[in-house]
Amino acid sequence: MDLHQIMLIGCGKMGSAMLQGWLADKNLNADFTIIEPDQTYLGWLADHDRVRLYTDCSAAAADGVGSSTMVVLAVKPQMMDAALQAMAPMGVAQAYLSVAAGISTSWLKARLGTSTAVLRAMPNTPAAVGKGITAIFAGDANDDMRGLATQLLASIGNVVALDDEALMDAVTAVSGSGPAYVFLLVEAMRAAGIEAGLPDELASQLARETVCGAGALMAAVDTPAQILRQNVTSKGGTTAAALDVLQAEDGLSSLMMRAVAAAKARSIDLGN
Repeated sequence: MDLHQIMLIGCGKMGSAMLQGWLADKNLNADFTIIEPDQTYLGWLADHDRVRLYTDCSAAAADGVGSSTMVVLAVKPQMMDAALQAMAPMGVAQAYLSVAAGISTSWLKARLGTSTAVLRAMPNTPAAVGKGITAIFAGDANDDMRGLATQLLASIGNVVALDDEALMDAVTAVSGSGPAYVFLLVEAMRAAGIEAGLPDELASQLARETVCGAGALMAAVDTPAQILRQNVTSKGGTTAAALDVLQAEDGLSSLMMRAVAAAKARSIDLGN
């Protein structure tokens, strides 16, 4: 099996989550070059001999780092142009995988070369515990590069393939930003519990573990969420009373539609 050379540009929270997954994957035959200016939280990499860590591409090039099998672009969308320009000393990689919101493959190809293999993915933050969900658009990348990108992303959770890149903005709005919606739900349940008379600590525990437990239940069974909801809703009961409010015309569904639409619109803006 060939040894892959993987370069990671940007090792913040998402980059670190991916790198941890890669290092734990015994089936991934690769060495890693990491470019990250802020290395405050990367001390854990000191014991990994498969990882070379640099503050910028120039330092890596001066140390003899050359072209890569795949470059993973994990910088913020606003920083992507500068990151690509800084990569010039590193030579041309076989393929590039971007996990930046809103940045299209055509935008990247315009800067990397129209014949360059560019893949685009949208992971989410549960990747930090190996429970992410990532959508990938492989474009015209060959099967080897598709397989490698999928392996890299599968180390942090499930992977779904997209045939149409135009879906990526909606994916970003639903699953990319989605964990924040769930965290906000926990915050809202906690606040409502306190308002209902619960002590702060108890309200926090009940809200957090209820959401975690419900997620674990959905993961453990094939039953659709709608049926699970109906199963715990007795006619005329307490859950039904709450759902009457949440399912009102201006309730949760309406709010979620507007929230996802706003996130999708922002993803499109970032791409422009």
